[in-house]
Amino acid sequence: MKTRSSDVAQVANRGKRKAPEGDENVRGKRRSVQKSDERKNSPSPRIDRRLAPKRTILRGIHGCVSPRCSASTHRSTFSWYEQDVWTHIARFLDGRSLVKLGATSKWFNKMVMEDDAVWRFACLRDLQVPKPYSVSSSWIKIYASAFDGSHSYLFRQQQNHIDWMRFGAFTLDSRVSLLTERLSSPLKVPREGTIEQMLESSGSCIVKDIRSGIWIADLQLVRCPVCDLSTCDGTMQTLDARHIELFLNEGYKNGTWEYNLIASHKLQKDAVAACGAIFDLKHLKASSSSGILNLKSWTGAPDDSQPKAMVAPLAVAVHTRLQENEGIIVKYHTMKAGAEGDIVSIRISQQLL
Repeated sequence: MKTRSSDVAQVANRGKRKAPEGDENVRGKRRSVQKSDERKNSPSPRIDRRLAPKRTILRGIHGCVSPRCSASTHRSTFSWYEQDVWTHIARFLDGRSLVKLGATSKWFNKMVMEDDAVWRFACLRDLQVPKPYSVSSSWIKIYASAFDGSHSYLFRQQQNHIDWMRFGAFTLDSRVSLLTERLSSPLKVPREGTIEQMLESSGSCIVKDIRSGIWIADLQLVRCPVCDLSTCDGTMQTLDARHIELFLNEGYKNGTWEYNLIASHKLQKDAVAACGAIFDLKHLKASSSSGILNLKSWTGAPDDSQPKAMVAPLAVAVHTRLQENEGIIVKYHTMKAGAEGDIVSIRISQQLL
């Protein structure tokens, strides 16, 4: 029996199942596997190494390596003699430490002792003054005169001096100041009349021609000037304010400049406290100056008889509670820089009657 080729093809196709979608990928994989097996079994062709490309080696990621500096451009990473560094360090040293640093070598002596900016910063920092003023002396001399333990009674009337304390520093800008013996709010500002008339009416007086700049305030405790008896226990407190350059002037050191009494005022009744204050009249209403009149914030407890002081940027005040008394006498002294010069020092003294 003869069969046709078409019949054989139909029978063969009946036994085959149609491959689902995706089998083409499987077939492709099988063909690639067969080809790889054929390559393995077939002999490998010889390759002329001279014609083969050079092999490239890939390195991993590394940090950037800068080229080395030559000997002519090499510089040390740190130098002990960097002036900017030591100028910054000097800002944290007091006057004594600065002098010790300047004594270590010639380089430090030049850097510390001859740099006026270092001492200006130290002076303003230790006096707690916010801004500098123009001065005629070097700041290292000003610092020494302010912190060497000197005070006005050391040059004058040393035999009557008992004790003293430093309040701090303040500034006077307007050349006109209000001096007062009363710290009541609101503060009365006299308008006209002599200093004695001002004190009689309001307990305050206005003083002009004051040298502007930085002023240092001290509290002095001295013996009573009424009697010269060594057994007298009477004392007098004095608010002593001076221009920052006063001790450096030759007129003060040789005694040419003297204190002059400009006014005296008696309070013939029991005084609760001995007060004295100096205000820059132009900045009298400033918040820092008006804060002095809030006595409860700085005068202490009612039974505290120790002297208290408050220093504002443009004012200074002292307050001392008193025991029962018959009144006090208040004296105002000023010192001028020569006969026609500016006022460079002010004293407000309270003495029990």
